[in-house]
Amino acid sequence: MSRRSWKTRGIVLTVSAGAAVLALAACTPPLPPDVLAAQAESQIQCYSGETSVSVPEGLAGSMDAVGLGLLGVCPDQTIVEVTGSDQAAPVALVDRTPTAADITAFAEQSCPTGTPIVVPAFAYPVTIAYNVAGLEGVVMTPEIVAGILDGTITSWEDPLITAANSDFDFTGLPPLTLMSVDSAQGSVEAMTTWLSKEDPQAWTKGTVGTLDASQTFATESEMLAEMAATESSVAVLPVFQALNNVLATANLPVTLEDGSELVVTADDVQLYKVGSGATTVTTSESGDIFASPATGGIPVEGNFDVASSKIVLADGQPLVGWPVLGYAHLLVCDDPADPKPLAFAQYVERLAGQGALETYGVTPLPEPIRIRTFTPLKVKVNLDEADASTSPTPTDGASAAPLDAVSTTSGDGTEPSAESS
Repeated sequence: MSRRSWKTRGIVLTVSAGAAVLALAACTPPLPPDVLAAQAESQIQCYSGETSVSVPEGLAGSMDAVGLGLLGVCPDQTIVEVTGSDQAAPVALVDRTPTAADITAFAEQSCPTGTPIVVPAFAYPVTIAYNVAGLEGVVMTPEIVAGILDGTITSWEDPLITAANSDFDFTGLPPLTLMSVDSAQGSVEAMTTWLSKEDPQAWTKGTVGTLDASQTFATESEMLAEMAATESSVAVLPVFQALNNVLATANLPVTLEDGSELVVTADDVQLYKVGSGATTVTTSESGDIFASPATGGIPVEGNFDVASSKIVLADGQPLVGWPVLGYAHLLVCDDPADPKPLAFAQYVERLAGQGALETYGVTPLPEPIRIRTFTPLKVKVNLDEADASTSPTPTDGASAAPLDAVSTTSGDGTEPSAESS
């Protein structure tokens, strides 16, 4: 199988206001996309009080980042992160696709008088991180990653590693030491989903959240501290965590339609955005939205809009992205007695909230997926009073229009039906 390498410095991805459109206008004549986008992003209902948000250890700070942005619009609406599975909070961030058991537990513990809502929150790139100074960018094929995770590859001089990395000198390095957390991790689920898809013969365990062949730790902070002290330690980690802890990151291949491989680097946020479209999005009968780990690097049709993302490719460059991304989700208690949790979730899904998350280090939702989350979260736009000739003035929060004004996107991800004004 041939293999090429591409550092995607030629990709330029930008987000425009028009990309945030709540699809086609509902009036005749239809409103311009930028007007609809401005309306969707400016109508914020503010509340006074505090909302607790449960977060996993590895994503601590992410909801605080969004909360700071919300505080700039709604100065009396504060967000407090809590950690630990025993913490009852009306909003919970999970680092993976939640299961039925997760939703039931959330409903019983944190939403006894309301209705749980589930939506994707953001994606995050995952790779093999390792503590070897000067060894950045080792290429790891699915077969190599499978061998490391199942314990059959314990040396940097393993023939599979050296064959894929002829430019590296691995002599004299200590044996590989695989480390992980003893509780299920979304990053491990994403990586093993990729392995199950790309090389099921090499990885026979299917999608799992824990690694049997590793040295395990009770918390991520304990694991990262031990990795810092252990040369040749290896772990499955989100890329931003690896970078924050000064760990090297492996490069991974993407299999193209012609069977060839394109090696992509782990240092380009534009690749993460393209790769985040390689997910399967499903909607439950109750309207909840679930995104699978994004694997393979090739966006699924309908999940990544090239035009609205303003992508410019270099000559001959295929539309490929990073091949392994986990998807974090929000579990939200929709309780009429306390509208603050739902309002915060709405802000997370807005461009401002997604921008705060990108600054934190994760990957915003692709526009087609982000817009779909507006339906279960009841984010709607008043199309009747808009003036197509001028963009509406954003509210200051205190006098914001209600979010349940007129139109919405459809639950199956299609464009909203046109409504005459």
